[in-house]
Amino acid sequence: MHEPTTAAHPDAVPGPAGTDDRPPRLSRVLLLATLCLVVSMFWVRKTSLIAFTILVAEGSPPIPAVAVLVLMSALGFAVHRLTRGHRLRREALLIYIVMSLGLVTLEANGVRQLLAQLTVTRYFAAPGNDYALFADLLPSWITPSEESVIRDFYEGSANGRVPWGPWAAPLAAWGLLFMALGLSLVCLNSLFRRPWAEHERLSYPLAELILQVAPPESWERSPTATGGSTASRSVTAPTAARPLLRNPLFWVGVGLAAIYDGSNIAHAFSPQVAAIGQQFDMNPLLSERPWAYLRPMTLTFRPEIIGLGYLVPVDVLLSVWGFFLLFRVENFFASVSGYQIGNFPFERSQGMGAYVGLMVFLVWVGRKHLWQVVQMACGGPRQDWDRQELLPSRLAFWGLVAGIAAVCIFCVSAGMSWGLALTYVLLTYGAALVYIRIRAQTGLPINYMLPREEVLEAILALKPTTGHFDKAGLRSETAYATITVISRMTFPQLGAFEMEGIRIGTRAGLRRSHVLTAITYGLALGLVLALWMHLTAYYGFGANVLDGGTTSGGYRAAQARSAFDRLQSRAFVGVPMDVRTTVARGVGLALTLVMLWLRARFLRFPLNPLGLGIAGSYGHSIWFPCFMAWMCKTLILRLGGPHTYRVATPVFLGLAIGHILFAGGIWGLVGAFSEDVAKRYLMWFA
Repeated sequence: MHEPTTAAHPDAVPGPAGTDDRPPRLSRVLLLATLCLVVSMFWVRKTSLIAFTILVAEGSPPIPAVAVLVLMSALGFAVHRLTRGHRLRREALLIYIVMSLGLVTLEANGVRQLLAQLTVTRYFAAPGNDYALFADLLPSWITPSEESVIRDFYEGSANGRVPWGPWAAPLAAWGLLFMALGLSLVCLNSLFRRPWAEHERLSYPLAELILQVAPPESWERSPTATGGSTASRSVTAPTAARPLLRNPLFWVGVGLAAIYDGSNIAHAFSPQVAAIGQQFDMNPLLSERPWAYLRPMTLTFRPEIIGLGYLVPVDVLLSVWGFFLLFRVENFFASVSGYQIGNFPFERSQGMGAYVGLMVFLVWVGRKHLWQVVQMACGGPRQDWDRQELLPSRLAFWGLVAGIAAVCIFCVSAGMSWGLALTYVLLTYGAALVYIRIRAQTGLPINYMLPREEVLEAILALKPTTGHFDKAGLRSETAYATITVISRMTFPQLGAFEMEGIRIGTRAGLRRSHVLTAITYGLALGLVLALWMHLTAYYGFGANVLDGGTTSGGYRAAQARSAFDRLQSRAFVGVPMDVRTTVARGVGLALTLVMLWLRARFLRFPLNPLGLGIAGSYGHSIWFPCFMAWMCKTLILRLGGPHTYRVATPVFLGLAIGHILFAGGIWGLVGAFSEDVAKRYLMWFA
C-alpha cells in the first residue's frame, strides 16, 4: 500500500493517460542533491570565504539552488519526454528543498559565526582584556582549549591539516544542538501550518515562485478549469496560464535585470563605462542642519526585492517604508527640539518590541488549533485533519518540547542559570516563529529582517550589573555571551525554508516521508559540509585573512569580540539598566498591539505591524525597494485592476530571477576566478 502524499492543492487534477506519475526515486534525489551541494560548497568557499566578494548562498532563495532548478527546467523543455508526468518536477523540487537548507548553513551566518565565537577568547587574550578568564570558565566540551589548535586556526597550520581530535567533542556537542534546533523548528512549522495555510490562506510567495520555476507538468490548465472565475483569485500569489519560463513577459523582466546588472558589470571591468550603480547616497545632500537630522538616508537598488516585493501585500510594503521614514522624522523633530541622543529613536529596539507583540499575537490567534494539538498530545482522540500533516500533532508537540528542553539543558550545562536559559530560548523560538510568519505571508527575500542582536540585548537591558560577580554569576554571563551566537546564526532562516519546503510538498503532491527526509538530510549534510569547508580553509589559510579579514580575523571575528567586550564591561565595570531601549521596546510592543486592534476593527486599515518589525530590524537597506514595489503594485492595481496585475506578474518575477542569476550566478562565477574585478561590484543578497 502506497504512503499517502501531503494534502493536494485544490487545483490538482489527474494526468492524462501515458504520463509518468511514478513517485520520485529518493536515492537519486539525495545523490544529485549531494553532488550539487558539494559543488556549491566549493563555490561558496572561494567567493564568500576566501575572496569575500559575493555571498552566493546567502539569498532567499539561495542562488545555487535556483540555478539548479532553472537548469532542470531547461532540461525538461529540451527533452520533452522527461516531463511526461510529475516525476522530474517532484525530484527537482526535492533537490531544491535539500539544497536550500544546506546552503543556509554553508554561508557567512551559519557555522562561520559559531567557529569565530568559540575561538576569539583564547586567540585574542591579552594583558589589556579578560578574555583568558572567560575562556577558562567555559567547559572543555564547548570549545578546544589547546593553544596551538587555536593559534593554527587563525594563522594557518604548517601542513594545512585540521586537528580533528581536539575539535571532536565541541563539534559533536554543537552539532547535536544544531540538529535539535533545526528539527524542533520542523515541529514548530508543522504545528502552525494548518491555521496559516488553511484558515488564514497565506500565499507563501517564495514557495509559489519555486513552483513556477520548477519543471512544468506535461499538461497545462487554464485558471478557470475548475469553474472558478479568474477575478476570484488572490492578487498576492503568482499565477500564470503557461509555464513561467515560456512566458514572454518573464523574459522582459529578465531583460530589465540584464540591463541593470550588465551596466554594473561593464563598469566593473571598465570603470569609464557609466553604470546604474547599487545605491544613491542622499547623505551629502543632507549635510546642513536641520536636514542632517534626517540621516542616514540611502536609496538602495535591490531588483530582487522590487521583483518579489510585487507579490507582497500592499499594506506590508507601505508599512515598511512608512515606518522607516517615520523613524527619520522622529529623529528630525527630536533633534530640532534639543533632544539629541545616540541611536534615537532606537528603531531596532522598537522592531524587537514589534516582534514580541507578534509572538503573543500568533499564539493567541492560533489558540484553538493549538489547544486541539495539546489535547491530542496528551492522549485525546486524533482529528481527521491531523492525518494530512507532515508530522502527527502529538509527535510535533512533544518534538518541539523536547527541542526546547534540549537547548535549555545545553545552556545550563555550559553554565547559564535556568531562568536566563529559558528566557533566552523562548525568545529565540518566538523570534523564529515571527520571521517564518513574515516569510510565509510576504515572501520578502531578506535574511536580516529579524532582531538578531536585539534578542540577547533585550534580556541584558533588564539585568543591570555592579561590576562584581561571584564565580557562578560570571560563569553564567560567560556562557550567555558564548551561546547567544545562536541569535546571529541562521536558525530563523532554516525554519522559513522548512516551512516553504512543506508548502512546496503540499502543492506538488510530494510524499510526506520524502519531504521530511529532504529537510532532515539538508540540515545534516549542510552542517557536515559547512564544518569541513570552514575548518579546512581556516587551517589552510588562517582565519585572520579570510572572511574579509586582514590581520585580526574577518567580520565574524569582530562580531564575536564585541560580545565579549560587552561581557567585560558588565563583569568588571558595571552596567545600569538600559531604560531608553527598554522603553523603546515597550513603544514598539504598544504600537503593534494598537495596530492589531485597529486591523480587527477596520477592514481597510492601511498599516501592518509586520512592517514595523521589518523596518525596525533592517529598514535602512530595504525601505526604498519596498517603496518601489509598493508604487508599482498600487498603480497597476488601481489603473488596470487584478487582471492587469496577474498579467504583469511574470515581468517582476523575471526581474527578480534574472538579477539572482546574473548578479549572483554569472557574476558569482566571475568572483571565483577574478577577485579584483568582482570587488568592484560587491553583491550581498542579505
